[in-house]
This record gives sequence, structure tokens and C-alpha cells, in this order.
Amino acid sequence: MDNNVNILLIGIGPHARRIYIPAINKYKANNAHLVAGVELIKQKESLLEYLKQNNLTFAAYFIERFDPNGILPSNIENLLNQIVTKHHVNAVIIATEPLVHKHYAQWALTRGLHILMDKPITTHDNIVSSISNAKQLISDYKKLYQQYLQLQKTKETIFSINVQRRYHPGFIKVFDLIKDVTKKFNIPVTSIQSQHADGQWRLPNEIITQTYHPYYQGYGKCSHSGYHIFDVVYQLYKSGYVEGKFADEFEIVSSFIQPNGFIKQICKNDYIDYFGEEYKLINKLTDKELSPMCENFGEVDASCLLTLKKEKENVGNITINLLHNSFARRTWVLPGEDLYKGNGRVKHEFHSIQQGPFQNIQIHSYQSKDNHKYSTDEDYEVGGNNHFDIYVFRNAQMFGKKQKPLEIIHLNELVDYQDHNDNSLVHETTKEQVVLEFINFVQGKVAKNRLRSNIDSHLIPVSIMSAVYQSHIKRKNGGSPIVSFRNGK
Repeated sequence: MDNNVNILLIGIGPHARRIYIPAINKYKANNAHLVAGVELIKQKESLLEYLKQNNLTFAAYFIERFDPNGILPSNIENLLNQIVTKHHVNAVIIATEPLVHKHYAQWALTRGLHILMDKPITTHDNIVSSISNAKQLISDYKKLYQQYLQLQKTKETIFSINVQRRYHPGFIKVFDLIKDVTKKFNIPVTSIQSQHADGQWRLPNEIITQTYHPYYQGYGKCSHSGYHIFDVVYQLYKSGYVEGKFADEFEIVSSFIQPNGFIKQICKNDYIDYFGEEYKLINKLTDKELSPMCENFGEVDASCLLTLKKEKENVGNITINLLHNSFARRTWVLPGEDLYKGNGRVKHEFHSIQQGPFQNIQIHSYQSKDNHKYSTDEDYEVGGNNHFDIYVFRNAQMFGKKQKPLEIIHLNELVDYQDHNDNSLVHETTKEQVVLEFINFVQGKVAKNRLRSNIDSHLIPVSIMSAVYQSHIKRKNGGSPIVSFRNGK
């Protein structure tokens, strides 16, 4: 049996270069090989230089950008088919902008390939202002899932979505803590508060021009890192599953801050006060001139309230706050080269999970540095690159044994669960675990029912993301902002 995993990487941007390529190289001993990559032709010079500097020898192919509202162009499809044949490709990693995820996933399914794809599963331009585009997320998912199911009749494959929190040792510990209390007291999760802040200070001129995690295409934070939080919030809730008590309906209300709101928070005169005359050179537009250009741009920040209902009664509330505009370390006018982990970005993440009167779990993960290339032992402390603390508050005497009312668990007590190097970010070595599971499945080492993030487990997170956009649009159009769905339908 040929155990080679011959991988085609579609999209070779900052995320792929920092995560996927190093991970595949790390698992060469597992017969995993990056045999070919596809990138936009405008990135050709940059990519060839990157390959040369890093002594990478996989075959690179270049294509023109295509209209995401159409179908995959035949010349690109033909090229992809030729690559599969020439390089004996049996697995594909899709790391492109999310507007074209569906096109490549559909193609890969027709070829019977194993798929690892970045989040979100799909998004659409103008999703922040088009109800039909917001609803399209669900039909996209169902079409891909049905196509995947059809393929399984003749070949068992993996279609993994890279939501690394499902693999993170800290979150895995929290999932287990929730399950333990659910089993002991027959109590579901009754409340969740979650916040994710990117610490991304994007200046007004960059809002209208920046192509990495853009706003100008009509999608923003919810389609960038927001899907991670929609997904992990549902995993937290699902960990407390109790038969007869689990919500059968979700009601969602959202509120967005878009670039025009951000411009009113910090105006041009403020930037001149911060940066002096240098700012005038890079942004010659007034706020009044900028505002109409940003109409219907994607969301900078988003707040969401999820009401969990069982037989029409409210049985839980979940609040989610997603922020691009939050505490940052940027102090310069011109953006840096690395927009993925650089440019002053600082991550803050918080979750509080209540299980009635029995248990409260809090997750605290706060960075204070914007250089995330390396980590030390000190980086497990508050403000460090690897900071991730779990506070567990328990109604101790109700447990019937000696139990502390407060237990604090630090991430460095949990990293033995993974292959982890002291000088790397646990959040990123966790992404390596996503790749390793993918490789192991292709080689028959992992059963399908053991997969943590196969496509069949993503209906509810996709439905939440769709409803969040729909609610914003209805609110902005003067209608009721409440959007509901039953079991994601």
C-alpha cells in the first residue's frame, strides 16, 4: 500500500508560509510531501523569492484571479487536473481567500481528493449588505456536504476545516471539565460570554486598499477570525449536552461597527495629532471624502446575542464580541510587511462558561507583545505569547468529596498533550496537529469517527455566522434584527 501523502497547496500566503509549509516539512518522515503549489500570478516574484530563500523545491504554478461569483474557469480547472496527474496528488490544502473556497473544494471533491481547508467554509462579497448572500452560506455548506456524502459512497475521504481551537490542549481540557459536571449533575451549559480581540489598528487609507483580510469586498471580522469563535462557542455548549435539555432553536441578534463608525471614533485630525505631518502624506482624503467610499464595507467589530431555546423557552444566553479595533501595539504610519502576525497585532481572548450553580470556567488568554516569532517560559504568564489560563470555580461541597472552590490551570501544565517546542506558540503547534490528523487519516491511521473537525460537524457554526450577517442587515434596513433557526435549518 502506498502511504505517500502528496499534497497540493492552493494559496501560498502568510498563513500557509507560517503554518502549512513548515508543518508538512516537519512530517516528511510520515511520508507527507508538498509536491505542488498554486498562487496568483501577481505574487509570482514574491513567492519565487520565498522558495529560493527557504530552499523549497515543490513545483509552483501561477493563475490569474477569477470572479468568485462565477464558476471555476476551465483553464484553471484543466491546470489543476494536470497537476494532480503529474504529481500524483491525493490531498489538497485550500488556503486561499474565503471567497473562492467553494470553487476549489467542489473541484477537489470531483477528483476524490482529501481536503483540508481554512475557515470560514465560505463567505461572499457584500455579505454585510445582501440578505441573499448571507443566506448563501448555508446553501454553500449543504451543497459541499452533499457532494462530500456522495463521494463517500465510493471512497472514504476527509474534508477537514481548520478550526484549531478544537485541537488546543486548553480548550480540550475545558471541554472535559464541562462534560464531567454535566455527567455528575445532569446540568447543561447555561450561559457563555466570549470575546476575541485581534488588536489590529488599520488606518483609514488601509481600510480602502488593504487586500489581506479586507473590508472593501463587503465582509470583515466575522469572515476573518470570527468563524473560529462561532465554532468554539458551539463546541463549549455542545460539551454540556443533556438529552431533553439541549436547545432546539437559536435566536440571534447582532450589532456591527463598520468602517464609517470607526472613522467617527478616530478622525483625521486625531491621526495628525498622533503621527504629525507624516500622516498627511499617506492619507490626503478628508473624513467626509472617505465616508462614501466605505459605505457597505465589511464589519470592523461585531457583537452578537444568541438566545438558546428549548420548546420555545429560553434556556441559555451566549454573548459574543468580536473586535478588530482593540488594544494594539502599532505606533507607525506605514504598514509592516507581515500583516498576519505583525503590524502591531495583539490578541486578547476571554470565555466564561456557566453551568448553573455548580461550575464556572473562565479562559483568559492575553498578549501584550506584538512579536510572536518566538516564545520563552515567561510567555506562559499574563501578557506572554503563550498565555492561556483556565480558572475553575466550583460549588465544592456539592461534589461530595474534597474539591477546591477554585482551581487555576496554566497552559504549560497541559502542553504535554501535544508535540510542542518551548520556543514556539502553542496556538501554532496546535495547527500542526490539524495537519497531522489530516495526514494520518489519509494513511489510514485515524478512523473517521475520531476526526475532530470534519465537515459533517459544521452546520451549526455556519448557521450562526449566516444569522449574524442576516441580523445586521435587517437592523440596518429598519426591520426586526431577530433571526432564528432550528438545528441550523
